[in-house]
Amino acid sequence: MPRKAVLLKSLARGRIRQSFNKYNLFNLYKKGDVDFRSKTLYQQKWTAKQETRAYHGEHLTESRWQTTFTPKMDSVAQLDASLTGRETQQTPILLQTFGVLEKRLDIAIFRAMFASSVRQARQFILHNNVFVNGVKISQPNYTLRPGDVFHVRPEKVLQGLGAKKPSLLESLKIDKRQIAIWNRYVKAIKENPREKWLEIEDKYRRMDDSNPKKQEWLEFVQNYNKTLDLQMETEVKSQTKEVILAKVMLAGSSVTEPTLQEFLPHFYEDAALGTKALACYQDLQTSKSVPEGSSSMSLAQLTEHARTLINLSEEKKNTMTDGSKKALRAAKNICSELLTSQDSIIRKLYEGKKGSEQTLAIPFDPKWAQKFQGHKPITVSELAEDEAKAAKAINLPWQKGVYGRHDPSKPYFTPWKPRPFLAPFAILPHHIEVSFKTCHAVYLRDPVARPGQSEVISPFGLPVHERAYMYYVRNGK
Repeated sequence: MPRKAVLLKSLARGRIRQSFNKYNLFNLYKKGDVDFRSKTLYQQKWTAKQETRAYHGEHLTESRWQTTFTPKMDSVAQLDASLTGRETQQTPILLQTFGVLEKRLDIAIFRAMFASSVRQARQFILHNNVFVNGVKISQPNYTLRPGDVFHVRPEKVLQGLGAKKPSLLESLKIDKRQIAIWNRYVKAIKENPREKWLEIEDKYRRMDDSNPKKQEWLEFVQNYNKTLDLQMETEVKSQTKEVILAKVMLAGSSVTEPTLQEFLPHFYEDAALGTKALACYQDLQTSKSVPEGSSSMSLAQLTEHARTLINLSEEKKNTMTDGSKKALRAAKNICSELLTSQDSIIRKLYEGKKGSEQTLAIPFDPKWAQKFQGHKPITVSELAEDEAKAAKAINLPWQKGVYGRHDPSKPYFTPWKPRPFLAPFAILPHHIEVSFKTCHAVYLRDPVARPGQSEVISPFGLPVHERAYMYYVRNGK
């Protein structure tokens, strides 16, 4: 039977455990060097034994540990030519004092980061979620041998390393605050869109270059520019003689006596292009090439008509007067000039829309504020009675459904995210090869000590392990 889990996270006692718990991280943070001053040798050994046993196999009873302990340590002696001509670092053999525990299946699962603590790893094993070489193992003290492959059900790994799932009431309270903050943000954007636009750009500009959010914004600006380039090329290729003639006829036929103002919206608000388009339309009228009822025709229909004008059949030419032919030729020439001029106008227009990768600025879009919509406020007491109704009621831009409960059937935060404060504990061992994609790991060999390092992961240094070894090598006497 394991020890009872009593005061494992005590901040007063400050013991360091084999756990990813945030309180354990605080104890690790405030833990200083173990003080051996003004203590007798036995007191030093006892203190070292207390500290190391609180971390290494704290779930084992003392009698079980003393039965497992072996005074023989595993180390590697480098005898190759790489050591010639320089001093060899000391091999910290006594850091292997608790190395025999690393063979246990429950501790190997914790070292491979498949569980958040040794006790949770033990629970996974007892609940038949762990396999060694394809065989289900239900003994946490199972001893691994070099070459053994063990794996944990992926669902359990997600549970062990995932953030805590909030209750429905907690989630709805968070969503209520999120909705209130979002609505205030939308209101501020709609009241002062340009000011808010510049404020966002300035926020990213003031960030450090190493900040991931600034890198994301830079990538967004680069993708924005690439999208504009693609749109520009697509629009340039789409502007043919037929399309330009169709736009001229569409703009001119909108009123009885067209002026420059009717052509500007169709030619990028450029006065020079509008003037040429007006002249082109007048020539088309002179040549009697504008079809009857053109004001009710679509751009696609006018484009088909323009194609027949550009590629006139012999029969059509024979029915036209010399004046009409001359006017149509003039219209076609102006159309060619429009095509050339319009190409440079389009490119210049899109270049002006591009963002700057140096200043991280994007030209202001007047329609930007229209994309933002507020969210209807929610009533927590009403939605707490029906989670399905709550999931439909919450529809924020970054979150669909209740916070942390995208899939209520899962025992962890969904969509999945890692538990907080995981990074300080993310230390992969030398003697285990881990695949997080499949939640498999290979126990390569027993951990050994090498010159300058030991493969047994421990928060304590060599002096502490020396005294702990001295304690156990005499059977605790």
